[in-house]
Formats: sequence, structure tokens, C-alpha cells
Amino acid sequence: MSWWAALGAALIGVALRVWQYGAAASLWVDEAAMARNVIDRDVSQLLQPLDYGQVAPSGFLLGVKLCTGLFGISEYALRLLPITAGVVSVALFFVVARRILRPVASTVAISMFSLAVPLIFFSSNLKPYSSDVAVTLLVIAIALRVVASQPTLLALGVLGALPVLLLFFSQAAVFTVAAAAAIVSVDAVTSQRGDICYRLAIVAVWALAIAAAIFHGLSSITPADNIYLHNFWAHGFMPHRHPFGWLWSELNDVFGATGVAGLDGTLRYPCPALFVVLAATGAVATTLADPRAAALLAGPPVLAVIAAALHLHPFGTRVGLFLMPLLLLLSVAGADAVGAMLPWRRVGNCACLLLVPLAVAGFWQRPPPYRLEHLRPVMRHVADHWQPGDALWVYYGAGQAFEYYRKLIPIDGDVLVGECTRTNPRTYLHQLDSWRGRSRVWILMSHDYGSERALIAKYLAAIGRRLDSFHAPDEQLSSPAEVLLYDLSDRKRLAAASAQRFPIAPGYRPAQWSCYGTMSAFVPSRRVLAALTRLDSR
Repeated sequence: MSWWAALGAALIGVALRVWQYGAAASLWVDEAAMARNVIDRDVSQLLQPLDYGQVAPSGFLLGVKLCTGLFGISEYALRLLPITAGVVSVALFFVVARRILRPVASTVAISMFSLAVPLIFFSSNLKPYSSDVAVTLLVIAIALRVVASQPTLLALGVLGALPVLLLFFSQAAVFTVAAAAAIVSVDAVTSQRGDICYRLAIVAVWALAIAAAIFHGLSSITPADNIYLHNFWAHGFMPHRHPFGWLWSELNDVFGATGVAGLDGTLRYPCPALFVVLAATGAVATTLADPRAAALLAGPPVLAVIAAALHLHPFGTRVGLFLMPLLLLLSVAGADAVGAMLPWRRVGNCACLLLVPLAVAGFWQRPPPYRLEHLRPVMRHVADHWQPGDALWVYYGAGQAFEYYRKLIPIDGDVLVGECTRTNPRTYLHQLDSWRGRSRVWILMSHDYGSERALIAKYLAAIGRRLDSFHAPDEQLSSPAEVLLYDLSDRKRLAAASAQRFPIAPGYRPAQWSCYGTMSAFVPSRRVLAALTRLDSR
């Protein structure tokens, strides 16, 4: 009976991921930046450092490039590899959970995995996060197979070669392959297997592949990328002061922080501290029951924490999504272990079922489909209502997605993509002033920073008259993708205000370095690069 319940939970997970994929949400800013790299570069150029502060494994990039070559450059084609990885990860989690946990506990874990908001969201995102999850689970399944049986030499060779190939598709797989290599080598020595030499040879190949993957990962980003990414993900690196408090906070955030749909990479569970304690309990209980399985589940998170302490890789958030299935398995194992201690055995066996309502509560806060920065219908509105002589100003936050969608929705006419200058918001007003005197000027907004949208809207209201507005339907952001149409030809209004004289409230923080990456739709300006240099010299 539990097998069928687990299968039903897995099928729900597959259905939710396919539903999100079928919603055809517009590419948000990071996805658009990745799409532009894939579309604008040939195969050889994809093996070089990417533009716009993007980082992705070569196998992922080449796989997406193949999909666009076969099926075009639509969102469906670009997200075909991520959704495939998302669906496969459900099947892999089913296998791993059934192997490690008891029947009822495995059903609970599969249910929680299926309903996990960030896992659903990123299964239809043009980022390698869903591939990281699938590869992590596949490596664990391979390691469990190697240590739990006596495969033939041919099978052992195939199982040994797979993780090497998987490192080509997931940079995060370094943590899981390293943990698997340690377990397989210890098991080969302590179990005194007859094929110990072959197993140790496989471990040696894995070690060389890990070293190669790390070298390739370090060489795939420029010095400017490195500075930017370390500052952008600064909260994911362990501080020198209060490291345990930081770790407790980060783990709580994995289970319970709230943010924009799945973008924050958290589960939004009530009582997140409970899940952290249960995960620690599960690590101890699994170690006592099956040390090899425990090491495979707890090893990657421990290595990830060490990497965060050395400031090599951030912990938590969406870049740590590959750890989520392992933390879920550990938390369910902890609940199952606590239940097993109860005197009422029948009740104890089902104690972990109490976690399901909490998982449902996290899911129900934001059920799919998720549409963030839904720019495609907004640009379609502009194209459908465009008239000769119209002009378009694109806010820099919408620049990446605009440059992608203009390949699908051509807009012929005067177009200006704004430049990001977060230390001086008055610059945006000067950019708008370039259209003074025009009777029809479209203003395209998305992914706005702080109060810049409000400032721009206030200035436009002072110098012009609004003719039209349209924002994306069904979007889960307080500041949705939006377009405004203004008449900027009224001389009286234009005389009353100018970019230089318009009052701007104080409080803008100097964060020019954050204009690097996705916020620069073209080559970053000298001011941005100079800000990064100053940041690095501190």
C-alpha cells in the first residue's frame, strides 16, 4: 500500500512540474541573460566565460544549445533540459528515498519533495539548478548501488564512468561525487572486497574528475565575475564571527524563509527550526542504522558548509538547491526516528506523517504556476499598439528580457535601453529627457531596484500625460512587468520640470557594483567596472 501511495505522491510531483512548464512564464532577468549567451554564441564560445555575470556547466549549456537548434528559441525549447531534469529528479528521489527510509517515511519524503515550491519553480527555469538536483540524486543512487552489491566489472566500470560525465552537467556535483568517493573507498577497504583494486581505481578517476571540474569552474569566470558573485552571494559565505549562528540562520532559511515565489530557494515551512533539529536528529539516526547512507546524505551539506567557510561556494539560497532533497530526507529520517522511540509502535511508525501538513502549508502559500517578470505579454501589447513615430525607453532591469524577446516580438522604431547607475538615480531622468517633445513614448519596466520605479513614474507624471498602461496578468510580484505610454509634447509641463531640477529624496545607497552582470544588458560601463575594482581593493 505504501508503495502505491509513494508512487501517487511522485506522480503529483511530476504533474506539478509539467504544469509549471506548460504555463510558459516569461523569462525573468537571469534566465534572459542565460538565453542571450546560448542564442548569441556558437558552440565553441559557450566553453568560454559567459557574459552578464552568468555561470553554468558546459554540459548544461551545450544541452540547451542543442535544444534551441532542434526546436527554436522559444521558452519551451530553452527550458526543455531543466524540465527534463526536474521530472527525472522526482523518479531518482523516489528510488533513493525508498532505499534509505522505511516505507511510510519514504512516502512522506516523496510527498514533501513533490510539493517543494523551489523545486517546482526551478524545474522550469533556464538555470542549472534543477540539473544540480537530478545529478546529486543520481550520484547518490550510483554510490548506494556500488556499496550495496557486487556488480560485474563491466557494470562497475559503467557506474564509475557516470559520475565523471555528470560533473560535466553540474558544478555542484563536486560535493556529492566527493562524498561518494570517500564512502566507496572506505567501504572497499573495510569490507575487504575481492575487487578492491577496481573500486579504488574508480575512486581515483572520480578524484581526478573532481579536480578537473574545479579547475574548469574556476577558469570559467573572469576576475570581475568572481568579485561580483562573491559580493552578490555574500550572505551565503560563513563569517569569521558567530559561524554557528550563521549556520543555524541559513538552515532555518532553507526551510522557512519567505521571498519572491521560489526565487529565494526556500521551502516556506512553518516552524523551520523544527526541521533543522529533525535533520540533525536524522543524521544521527541514519548513521546508527546505515553509516554509508548517512554519509551520502550528510556529506554534501558538510562539504558545502566547509566551502562556504573557505569562501569558495555560497551555502543555501537557490545556488544550494541541490542540498534540498538531502535535507528533506534527513528531516524525515529524524521524525521517523523520534516516532520509533514512542511506546506506541503503530503510532510511532506514522509520526512522520505530521510533517505532511507543514509541507502542504508551505506549498499552499504560493501554488503554481509561477510567473515572475512576465514581460512577453507586455511587449506584445506594445507591438500591437505601436504607431509610426513612437519611441520606447527600456528600464535597465528589463533590458536582458527585452533583448531576448525582441527576437520573437520585433519592435521597429526608436528604442533606448537605459543604463544602470544606482549611485545617481537622476541619470534615469536624464535618459527620459532624451524623448522630450515626443507625443508617444513607451516606458517599459521590469525588475526594478528600490524606489527607482516610483521616482520614474513621478517624473513622468510631472512632464507628461499618460495615454495607456498595461501590466502582466497573473504575476506574483508587487512590481510587475509593466509598460506605460506617455505624451511628452506638452510645453507647459516640460517647462515646469526637468531632470536636473526635479527633487529626489535622499537615501539611495552607493551600490554601483551591483549594476554588473544581469543589470548591464550590454558591455558594463567603466563606472561599473571601476566600482568592482574599488570593492575588491577593500
